[in-house]
Amino acid sequence: MRRWITLCACILALLAMPFAVTAAVVGDENATMTPGNQTGQMDNQTANMTIAAYIEQDENLTRLAEAVSVAGLYDTLNTGGPYTVFAPSNDAFDALGNDTVNQLMNETDNLTAVLQYHVVEGEYTSENLTGMAGNQTGNQTGNQTGNQTEGGILEIFSGLLGMGNETGNMSTLQTLSGEELNVTVTDGEVMVENARVTTADINTTNGVIHIIDQVLVPASMNLTTAENQTGMPTETMTTMETGMPTETMAENQTAM
Repeated sequence: MRRWITLCACILALLAMPFAVTAAVVGDENATMTPGNQTGQMDNQTANMTIAAYIEQDENLTRLAEAVSVAGLYDTLNTGGPYTVFAPSNDAFDALGNDTVNQLMNETDNLTAVLQYHVVEGEYTSENLTGMAGNQTGNQTGNQTGNQTEGGILEIFSGLLGMGNETGNMSTLQTLSGEELNVTVTDGEVMVENARVTTADINTTNGVIHIIDQVLVPASMNLTTAENQTGMPTETMTTMETGMPTETMAENQTAM
């Protein structure tokens, strides 16, 4: 009888072991979920900030924050919107050179125009931008197909070789400065004019921020400083102004 009781106890112990292991595994899984949840909460903190507040506290955007303050655009980015801001990093401002940046800071009208050129009304996430580019690609392809039917064999070859598709992934956005920005998406990489989006989709209470690696300058604006102009070699300046090298001019003057 005792042997039978002992055997039953051993069987019950063996049956209980899988449940104990399962409970331990579930406990470990719950334990590993905590850091993930904490990360999610930190990501959501930016959603409680305005665009202006986020720019002001980001150590990679201190030069942009200074420019926004000088131009008097803090209130606009703090209370208006929703906006999409393509925010140049500190490195992007450094690439302009200190002389050009200082010139901008002293010319408030130009500084305001440059900053407004980085702001678009509406909220465009990277997914939105990619979708817009995809729709335009589809329209471009459809238009090319129709044109090929009417345009003959040369256009058919152009389509087969990919000609005319270069702008198929481009969308256009209207900025606060009144000028347009061309946004292209290639293999998932978003480009704004010649600037690359390095950090996308920073969500705020009044819009979204994309950090870019270049300062965007409207085509109508010339930011060449006087020092850069005077730094040009005399021979080069003479050639550009007259259309002929300095030596040729001297020969012509001798022959006269």
